[in-house]
Amino acid sequence: MKKLAALIFGLFLLIALVDGVLDIGLGLAYGLRNRMAEAARNADPYADIREEALARLDALPQRYVPGTGSIYQPGAVPGLAIGEDGERLHTHVTAPDEATRHVLLIGASQAFGSLNQDDASLAVALERAIPGTVVRNFASPGQRLPGNTMVLEQRVAAGDRIDQVLIVNGTLDLIMYCLPQAYPAPRPRPVLAEIAARLSGRASEGPAAGPDGACTTPEGRAAVLNRLMADMDEVLSAARRHNLPAILAIVPMPYVADAGDGTFADLAQFQRYRRVIDPLITALRPRIADVDGIVDLTQGFGTGRPGMFIDLYGHFTDAGNQALAPLLAGALNRQLPPAGTVR
Repeated sequence: MKKLAALIFGLFLLIALVDGVLDIGLGLAYGLRNRMAEAARNADPYADIREEALARLDALPQRYVPGTGSIYQPGAVPGLAIGEDGERLHTHVTAPDEATRHVLLIGASQAFGSLNQDDASLAVALERAIPGTVVRNFASPGQRLPGNTMVLEQRVAAGDRIDQVLIVNGTLDLIMYCLPQAYPAPRPRPVLAEIAARLSGRASEGPAAGPDGACTTPEGRAAVLNRLMADMDEVLSAARRHNLPAILAIVPMPYVADAGDGTFADLAQFQRYRRVIDPLITALRPRIADVDGIVDLTQGFGTGRPGMFIDLYGHFTDAGNQALAPLLAGALNRQLPPAGTVR
């Protein structure tokens, strides 16, 4: 009986010892993770901004609309207001009833301003760059060119005043054609697995890379660019059918032509994007050079311009929107007929 009691007592001691070791180990692991996260934040000046912006987006419900995809339902949280049919709202620089020009802005997350507050979005920067203009933002995160075409048709059918159409898109379509596993970002790994991965240099920047060969061969590039050209022509043709002047702008991305300042250049996902997408844009440029309505602004920021992008995917900082707006405004203004003529 004494031996049994001693054995049970020993087991209790062993369990207590193991539990204590686990508590200490987990405490050290979480402490290490926090220190590594803090170091990552110090290296990435936009981490907190992204976290706050994603929390804003998560706070609003979405609904699926056939043909256009998921759009945000009407609602508001600080810094993000959505109106009917998914319109991103902002304080207009010029009152709509006093504006001389109304621009319909469509596209994906860059145009929507996923990581910007309402009054720092691209739409507001455009209104400041083109006095007397109202920009209505019906862009939607993750929406590709065929979805943009549907939105254009919906706004025309709704009877909106539209003097010009601005489509900010194209690169997302290339990403979805060529790197679908890279977008969107995966769910986080468990804490200990993440720490082990980071210590081994395999941080969870994105899912495991799939084969890139389909878009890196001459035949693959030609096929995907043919598809992109068809999608771009579709949305521009839709505008022409309604006698609406339209500009489709392919805007700067950090992994194209080294437009970024190197903040994200060491990330494996960034390097993969540059390896696959940059050559596609290079091959696209001569194909769109003489296409009416398509504007190549991928080199508009020059090389290594600091502070333009908030993440490796090419979402703009507030300063990036302010730098891009005059480039887009120039394209929109050049498309207008001379003063005194009737369109």
